[in-house]
Amino acid sequence: MRGAVEGEMLAFKGIPYARPPVGALRWKPTEAAETWPGVRDGSRFGAICPQIIGQEVKGDEDCLSLNIWRPRVKPAQPLPVMVWLTGGGNHVLSGQGSAGFGGLSYSGEKFVPQGVVFVSYNLRLGVLGFLAHPALDAERPEKISGNYGSLDQIAMLRWLKDNIAAFGGDPGKIFLFGTSAGGGNICALMTSPLTRGLIHGVAMQSSVPSGCEIQTLDNARSGTGAKVASTVGCDGTADVAACLRGKSATEIVAAVPGTFTVLPRLYGPNVDGQIFPDQPLKLIKEGKVPSMPVIIGNTSEETMPWADTAGKVTDDTSYAAAIDKVFGAASREKILAQYPVKSYATPRLAFMRLTTDAEFTCQSRRVARAFSAKQREPVYRYIFTQGQDNDPALKAAGVPHTVEHAFLFPGKYAPTEAESAVARRMAAYWARMARAGNPNGGNDPPWPAATAENDSYLEIGAATAAMKGPAEAKCDFWDTVTLPQPHL
Repeated sequence: MRGAVEGEMLAFKGIPYARPPVGALRWKPTEAAETWPGVRDGSRFGAICPQIIGQEVKGDEDCLSLNIWRPRVKPAQPLPVMVWLTGGGNHVLSGQGSAGFGGLSYSGEKFVPQGVVFVSYNLRLGVLGFLAHPALDAERPEKISGNYGSLDQIAMLRWLKDNIAAFGGDPGKIFLFGTSAGGGNICALMTSPLTRGLIHGVAMQSSVPSGCEIQTLDNARSGTGAKVASTVGCDGTADVAACLRGKSATEIVAAVPGTFTVLPRLYGPNVDGQIFPDQPLKLIKEGKVPSMPVIIGNTSEETMPWADTAGKVTDDTSYAAAIDKVFGAASREKILAQYPVKSYATPRLAFMRLTTDAEFTCQSRRVARAFSAKQREPVYRYIFTQGQDNDPALKAAGVPHTVEHAFLFPGKYAPTEAESAVARRMAAYWARMARAGNPNGGNDPPWPAATAENDSYLEIGAATAAMKGPAEAKCDFWDTVTLPQPHL
């Protein structure tokens, strides 16, 4: 590979980590990349995977590549490796960046100067990455389907174990961090027998699914899988798998677009008994997951962008109806007793508050408690409270889902001085976690490990400080509410 200089970094982009999953390899387990002759140009990103951007399907199925940033001078000693898992509901985004939060570039600019190697990558998305269907089960000896995107992630981690040393990285110190679908994917990957020895620390941020509970193979087949086959006209054909593979990427990707709501997502990993043997949270609680340092947390107003996605919430009636839709009618009255609409400025804000507490803050506490009860390595919890105040539209959005990742990457938005200080502190915590398995150090406020007894977390914002609880999230109450499966 020939890299390209970016400031004090050397970047190697568009490195294929797997064979292109095209033609007969569509909806097949990931295969190892082929070698190439001579020197490969590493100055340009590879193609993004097919996805809907605006109203169009963009990208190319030949998209399984990764990108590496390291110090310009190759380090004398191998450096820890920070691997970024994007959000995007498992149906959009890539290792290049995001148009959100003013536009972000997923580069190592904020991490490499702190003594790490940074990696981003692409995986198969949406229907191409996670389609489960009986016709695809029949092709495999294990009789399973879906999880192709997850197998891509595992192939990427194996590639790093075999090759990252050549780029100055330490294959024995691979740290995964990601928001939203990326955080949820991390929790699943930690519990897979196929990742043993490949992951050494994690940060799960604004994770979806937030409670480390994923859909079952039956959920995936009977829900999205059946709908896709029906929509493209393959349902009931003599050879459903051949019919599906005969569709163009545009046809198949556009069939059932992914969603962003307070309701369950359409695409993502499933419990198939092989790649993912059981519910991740169950395996964590049983102590069947390798012990490693963990960061887990969320923003203070996660569901602000989705507060009308279970129906527009404008009054008492629509508020109750939205609660029914997310939590089931049987839970409505006890939720209303805890979150009376009159206690909030608007019914919409009441719904935002209760869904943020139920689906994120208290799920983060639940997962943190499960890890800390079963492993010797520490668990660090956070709640992010800093918005983007230097732009009217972004400021009005509050502290929404995944805004914390806008503080970890460079972008077009011009942060205030106070926001830049938060960003520097956050990147330092994360880099120390990757290097030492402990985010503490420097002159930053101490971040205590979380346990069931102390419920400690770090509030990251204008006034970063260690806190307890928080009591106002009513997590003891939410522990009594059974969320419908599969849940967010």
